[in-house]
Amino acid sequence: APEEGTVVTVMNDIGQRKLQSNPDGPAMHDVLRQLASLGSIGFAMGSQKLFLNIRHELRDRSKAPQTLAISLALYTSVYVAIVWLAGPNPPDFLFDSIQGFWNRRVAGFLLWAHVIVSYAINSQAICSSMDRLFWHRLLDPQQWPTWHNSPALRWMILTLIMAVTAYTVANAIPFFQDLVALIGAVTSVPLTLLMPAIFWRKQLQVPLCWPTWDTWGSFGLVVFAVAFMVTATAGVLDSISQDWQNHVGKPFECVT
Repeated sequence: APEEGTVVTVMNDIGQRKLQSNPDGPAMHDVLRQLASLGSIGFAMGSQKLFLNIRHELRDRSKAPQTLAISLALYTSVYVAIVWLAGPNPPDFLFDSIQGFWNRRVAGFLLWAHVIVSYAINSQAICSSMDRLFWHRLLDPQQWPTWHNSPALRWMILTLIMAVTAYTVANAIPFFQDLVALIGAVTSVPLTLLMPAIFWRKQLQVPLCWPTWDTWGSFGLVVFAVAFMVTATAGVLDSISQDWQNHVGKPFECVT
């Protein structure tokens, strides 16, 4: 989903972490729990990493700016409409504001469709990269002819690995706010901020860890992204540890 659609999640996450901070406990844990909110912010802006994938799939790539602008405008309009319809005092879980048996069933189906499409878009890109790396670069076609001649089998194995991994990670951290923050810290921040800056500096053939007068912007982005990723990851790992200790939810335990 676009970053506009996750602002409520981020703000709710920050508010919940403030409520969960213990004024009588160690100050360090309170600081780390607040830093975990940085991971949620990274998750909210992480959809930008899909822009290049969307552009790559367009038939006429010169129309990518207009296409993305229309898409973001449409998503923003829908998001604003949902916020307006939710009223001045929306519940913590937006589904609680939906009344009626069939209305909730339809909303649940739309949420399920959203998750399926979002998972398909993200897994499509990573499975395609894994296919090129593992099967076409690391394995000799003459020694492994079955794999190279069976693209459907390769894709089935890759998607199965992705599905099992996603299921394991999601159930190992059975509290949503920490899962979102962890995804944002260890994936969204590097993909959205760090890697583009590194690739840009490698394209210019300048030192990665040494600034120059004409590349100070990309160097600053590298430093900022590393600091962002390290602090957010430290915060969310401490938050997960604290939630496990306080029995908020254990691995593979259903928490409502």
